[in-house]
Amino acid sequence: MCTTNNLINDFEGFNSYVSSLKKIDETLFFEPIADGKWSIAEIISHISFWDRYIHEETLPQMKSNAVIESIDFEPLNGQAEKYALSGVSQLHLLQQKLEERSLLATDLRKKDENEFFEKFILNGEEIDKYSGYPHTIFNYIAGFQWHDNHHRQQIDVFLKDKEV
Repeated sequence: MCTTNNLINDFEGFNSYVSSLKKIDETLFFEPIADGKWSIAEIISHISFWDRYIHEETLPQMKSNAVIESIDFEPLNGQAEKYALSGVSQLHLLQQKLEERSLLATDLRKKDENEFFEKFILNGEEIDKYSGYPHTIFNYIAGFQWHDNHHRQQIDVFLKDKEV
């Protein structure tokens, strides 16, 4: 059974993987993982921007019976992509990602068990169309954990193909 504490620990645990990316050659870090796809830098920036958005905008609204409208994801993803390619260093992108996830995990730990399961409406929906469960903090973070793992697999396949 996955407890809220396990969920938060696993969610923050993604930082260990992010830290491991510090050893990758910077040229590889900024190379697209496939034709028409982002680089590792852009993926990390993307996750970092979403962590900040969740921490600053969404999480504070997630209360019982709240009606929350999420932003259109494309503009945020575009900002993250642009930032990753702005000349910022690999180390800075990784450090920023580590900090954003730690801040979010810290705020999640301040919530009590009941708060994790309070239902709210997100983008007009009571039920998450991907999981089939009601929108709750627990379900929302579990969805982003899936998102982390999706990108991790993409990065791992790319690095394996490069024999890193």
